[in-house]
Amino acid sequence: MELPPAWQRPDPLRGLEDMPWSVLAHGAGVDELMRRVVHGERVTREVACQGLVDRLLVDDTVSEASVWAVPFLVEMGASYRVPADSRDRVIFLLAAMALASAGFTDDGKRTRRRWNALGRELPRRPPDWITQTRYEVAKGAPKVFEALAGAEVACSMALAIAVPEVVPRHVVAVAEDLSSADRSPRLLALAARVALHLVCGTPVTPALLRATAQCNPELLRAYRANAYPPNQPPEVTLQLMGYRYAYLAAYGDDHEGVTITP
Repeated sequence: MELPPAWQRPDPLRGLEDMPWSVLAHGAGVDELMRRVVHGERVTREVACQGLVDRLLVDDTVSEASVWAVPFLVEMGASYRVPADSRDRVIFLLAAMALASAGFTDDGKRTRRRWNALGRELPRRPPDWITQTRYEVAKGAPKVFEALAGAEVACSMALAIAVPEVVPRHVVAVAEDLSSADRSPRLLALAARVALHLVCGTPVTPALLRATAQCNPELLRAYRANAYPPNQPPEVTLQLMGYRYAYLAAYGDDHEGVTITP
């Protein structure tokens, strides 16, 4: 009998030692954190996962190390050799990195996502770690979706929300099943509905954003206060809301980890 795809994947850390992590901006220690995520005891894994967040997504900001780390994170998220709790956290980290609002410049400053009055994203000076990180996540996400198969898990919805353009049909089917509130936890159902809306490319209306925000006090306050960057497209706002619901569905309000507030 043939093994599932996730069991057939190579060592997720293959080639890790070949990367000059100490030379990459914000890369020092990333390799050791990844080893602990894969091979450590449970408490060690949890601490290492948070360490990766602190290193690769500093205050929702990506860096040179973030771009180079994505292929390894993809293999970790797609491999059954990695403990399930670590896989979930890694997949959430991938989604959050794809949604990052800022990137570091060569001189250590931050450049943020900005849009013109038509909602078109403004170009950034190179190196554009925001675009490069998102590209790497979108390129690797199909491997993760294939490994997750039909798993009804929040991290799958988070990744689908972050890169809806590469979501395969079987994940859409999972989202359709989860979106039924009478059979799924409420927050997971909300995340699934957001994923479906983004995958289908249906226009995001103010009414939809308002209805989506109503389910969380913090999101509702942010929506009412218009606490977003000027001209931010409604699709981006919906992505951030949906990611938040997926994360809350998995870990609740009090869990430390990757959080994104629109």
